[in-house]
Amino acid sequence: MATIKDVAKLAGVSASTASRVLHNNSMISEATKAKVRKAMEELNYSPNYSAQNLVKRDSNMVGIVLPVRENQESLGNNPFFMQIIQGISSVCTDYNFMVSLATGRSEAELLKNVETLIRSGNIRRLIFLYAKKDDPVFEAVQKEKIPCVVVGQPYSEVPSWVTFVDNDNCRAGEDATRFLIEKGYKDLVYAFTDMAELVQANRFEGYCLAMEEAGLSPKLLHLPRQEDDTNQERLSQYLAKETVTGFVSIDDMLALRLQRFLFRIDKSPSDYAMISFNNSMMTELASPSLTSVDVFPYQLGELAAKQLVSPDDTQDNLIVVHEIIERNSSKV
Repeated sequence: MATIKDVAKLAGVSASTASRVLHNNSMISEATKAKVRKAMEELNYSPNYSAQNLVKRDSNMVGIVLPVRENQESLGNNPFFMQIIQGISSVCTDYNFMVSLATGRSEAELLKNVETLIRSGNIRRLIFLYAKKDDPVFEAVQKEKIPCVVVGQPYSEVPSWVTFVDNDNCRAGEDATRFLIEKGYKDLVYAFTDMAELVQANRFEGYCLAMEEAGLSPKLLHLPRQEDDTNQERLSQYLAKETVTGFVSIDDMLALRLQRFLFRIDKSPSDYAMISFNNSMMTELASPSLTSVDVFPYQLGELAAKQLVSPDDTQDNLIVVHEIIERNSSKV
């Protein structure tokens, strides 16, 4: 197995220079970096990160904290989380960092898993893929003073070692709602799963602003994530008592479920306008295809990772723009 000394000898540099290239030291020229990296490739060199971490009393591991889901398959099937993790991983690979995921079916289970990662000494940096009020997991991490990036909006005073990366979800909710209103849809319902998640609350705030601006009354429909017949019945009862011409759905996953529920209660999804968020690949496979707000999750992941492994200290709240992608579900 090749060592860093072997790499240095092949590249014609000192072992210390080769080591600095490995850690992307800005003092090393690009020409030298190219020579060393070529030597690493030729020798199929793989760094011994565990040994390096012991010497430096540091870690090249980044922990990714996923939101609580009773059914973990719902996370694995959600393209938003897959894309954001891909964005994080691409940056971590460039900077020679590895990633580890922390998940849980309850807050207690997630907290236990995150605490285990921290106590093992392998994790010195964390990325939260959600923001939630009164979150015991985030509060525990703050007490440990571990640098972290949150993909979400700040909701209270946070210490200097926490950075936020997000879209302007209030504006996105407002833009999505106004988009349907301007097409003539007036009786719009905001469909959500959990308002405790700040992204859902922020988009609802934007929805309300657009509705009130147009002189319309906001309407709410709560459809929990659990897949059972109660959600289908809840939708049927709601439509029986409320006039509805369209839905602003919290994300593509819920929009697809809405379409499925409508079919099951003998309603045509084509009779209702629908706009959702994330613009995942499934939007084009929906029937009708879904108009969706692209929040660019891959870029969110890239930006979050860069702030953690190579931070810009002048920024503590970074925003990624959004874009409405129109498809058949909103066409008059």
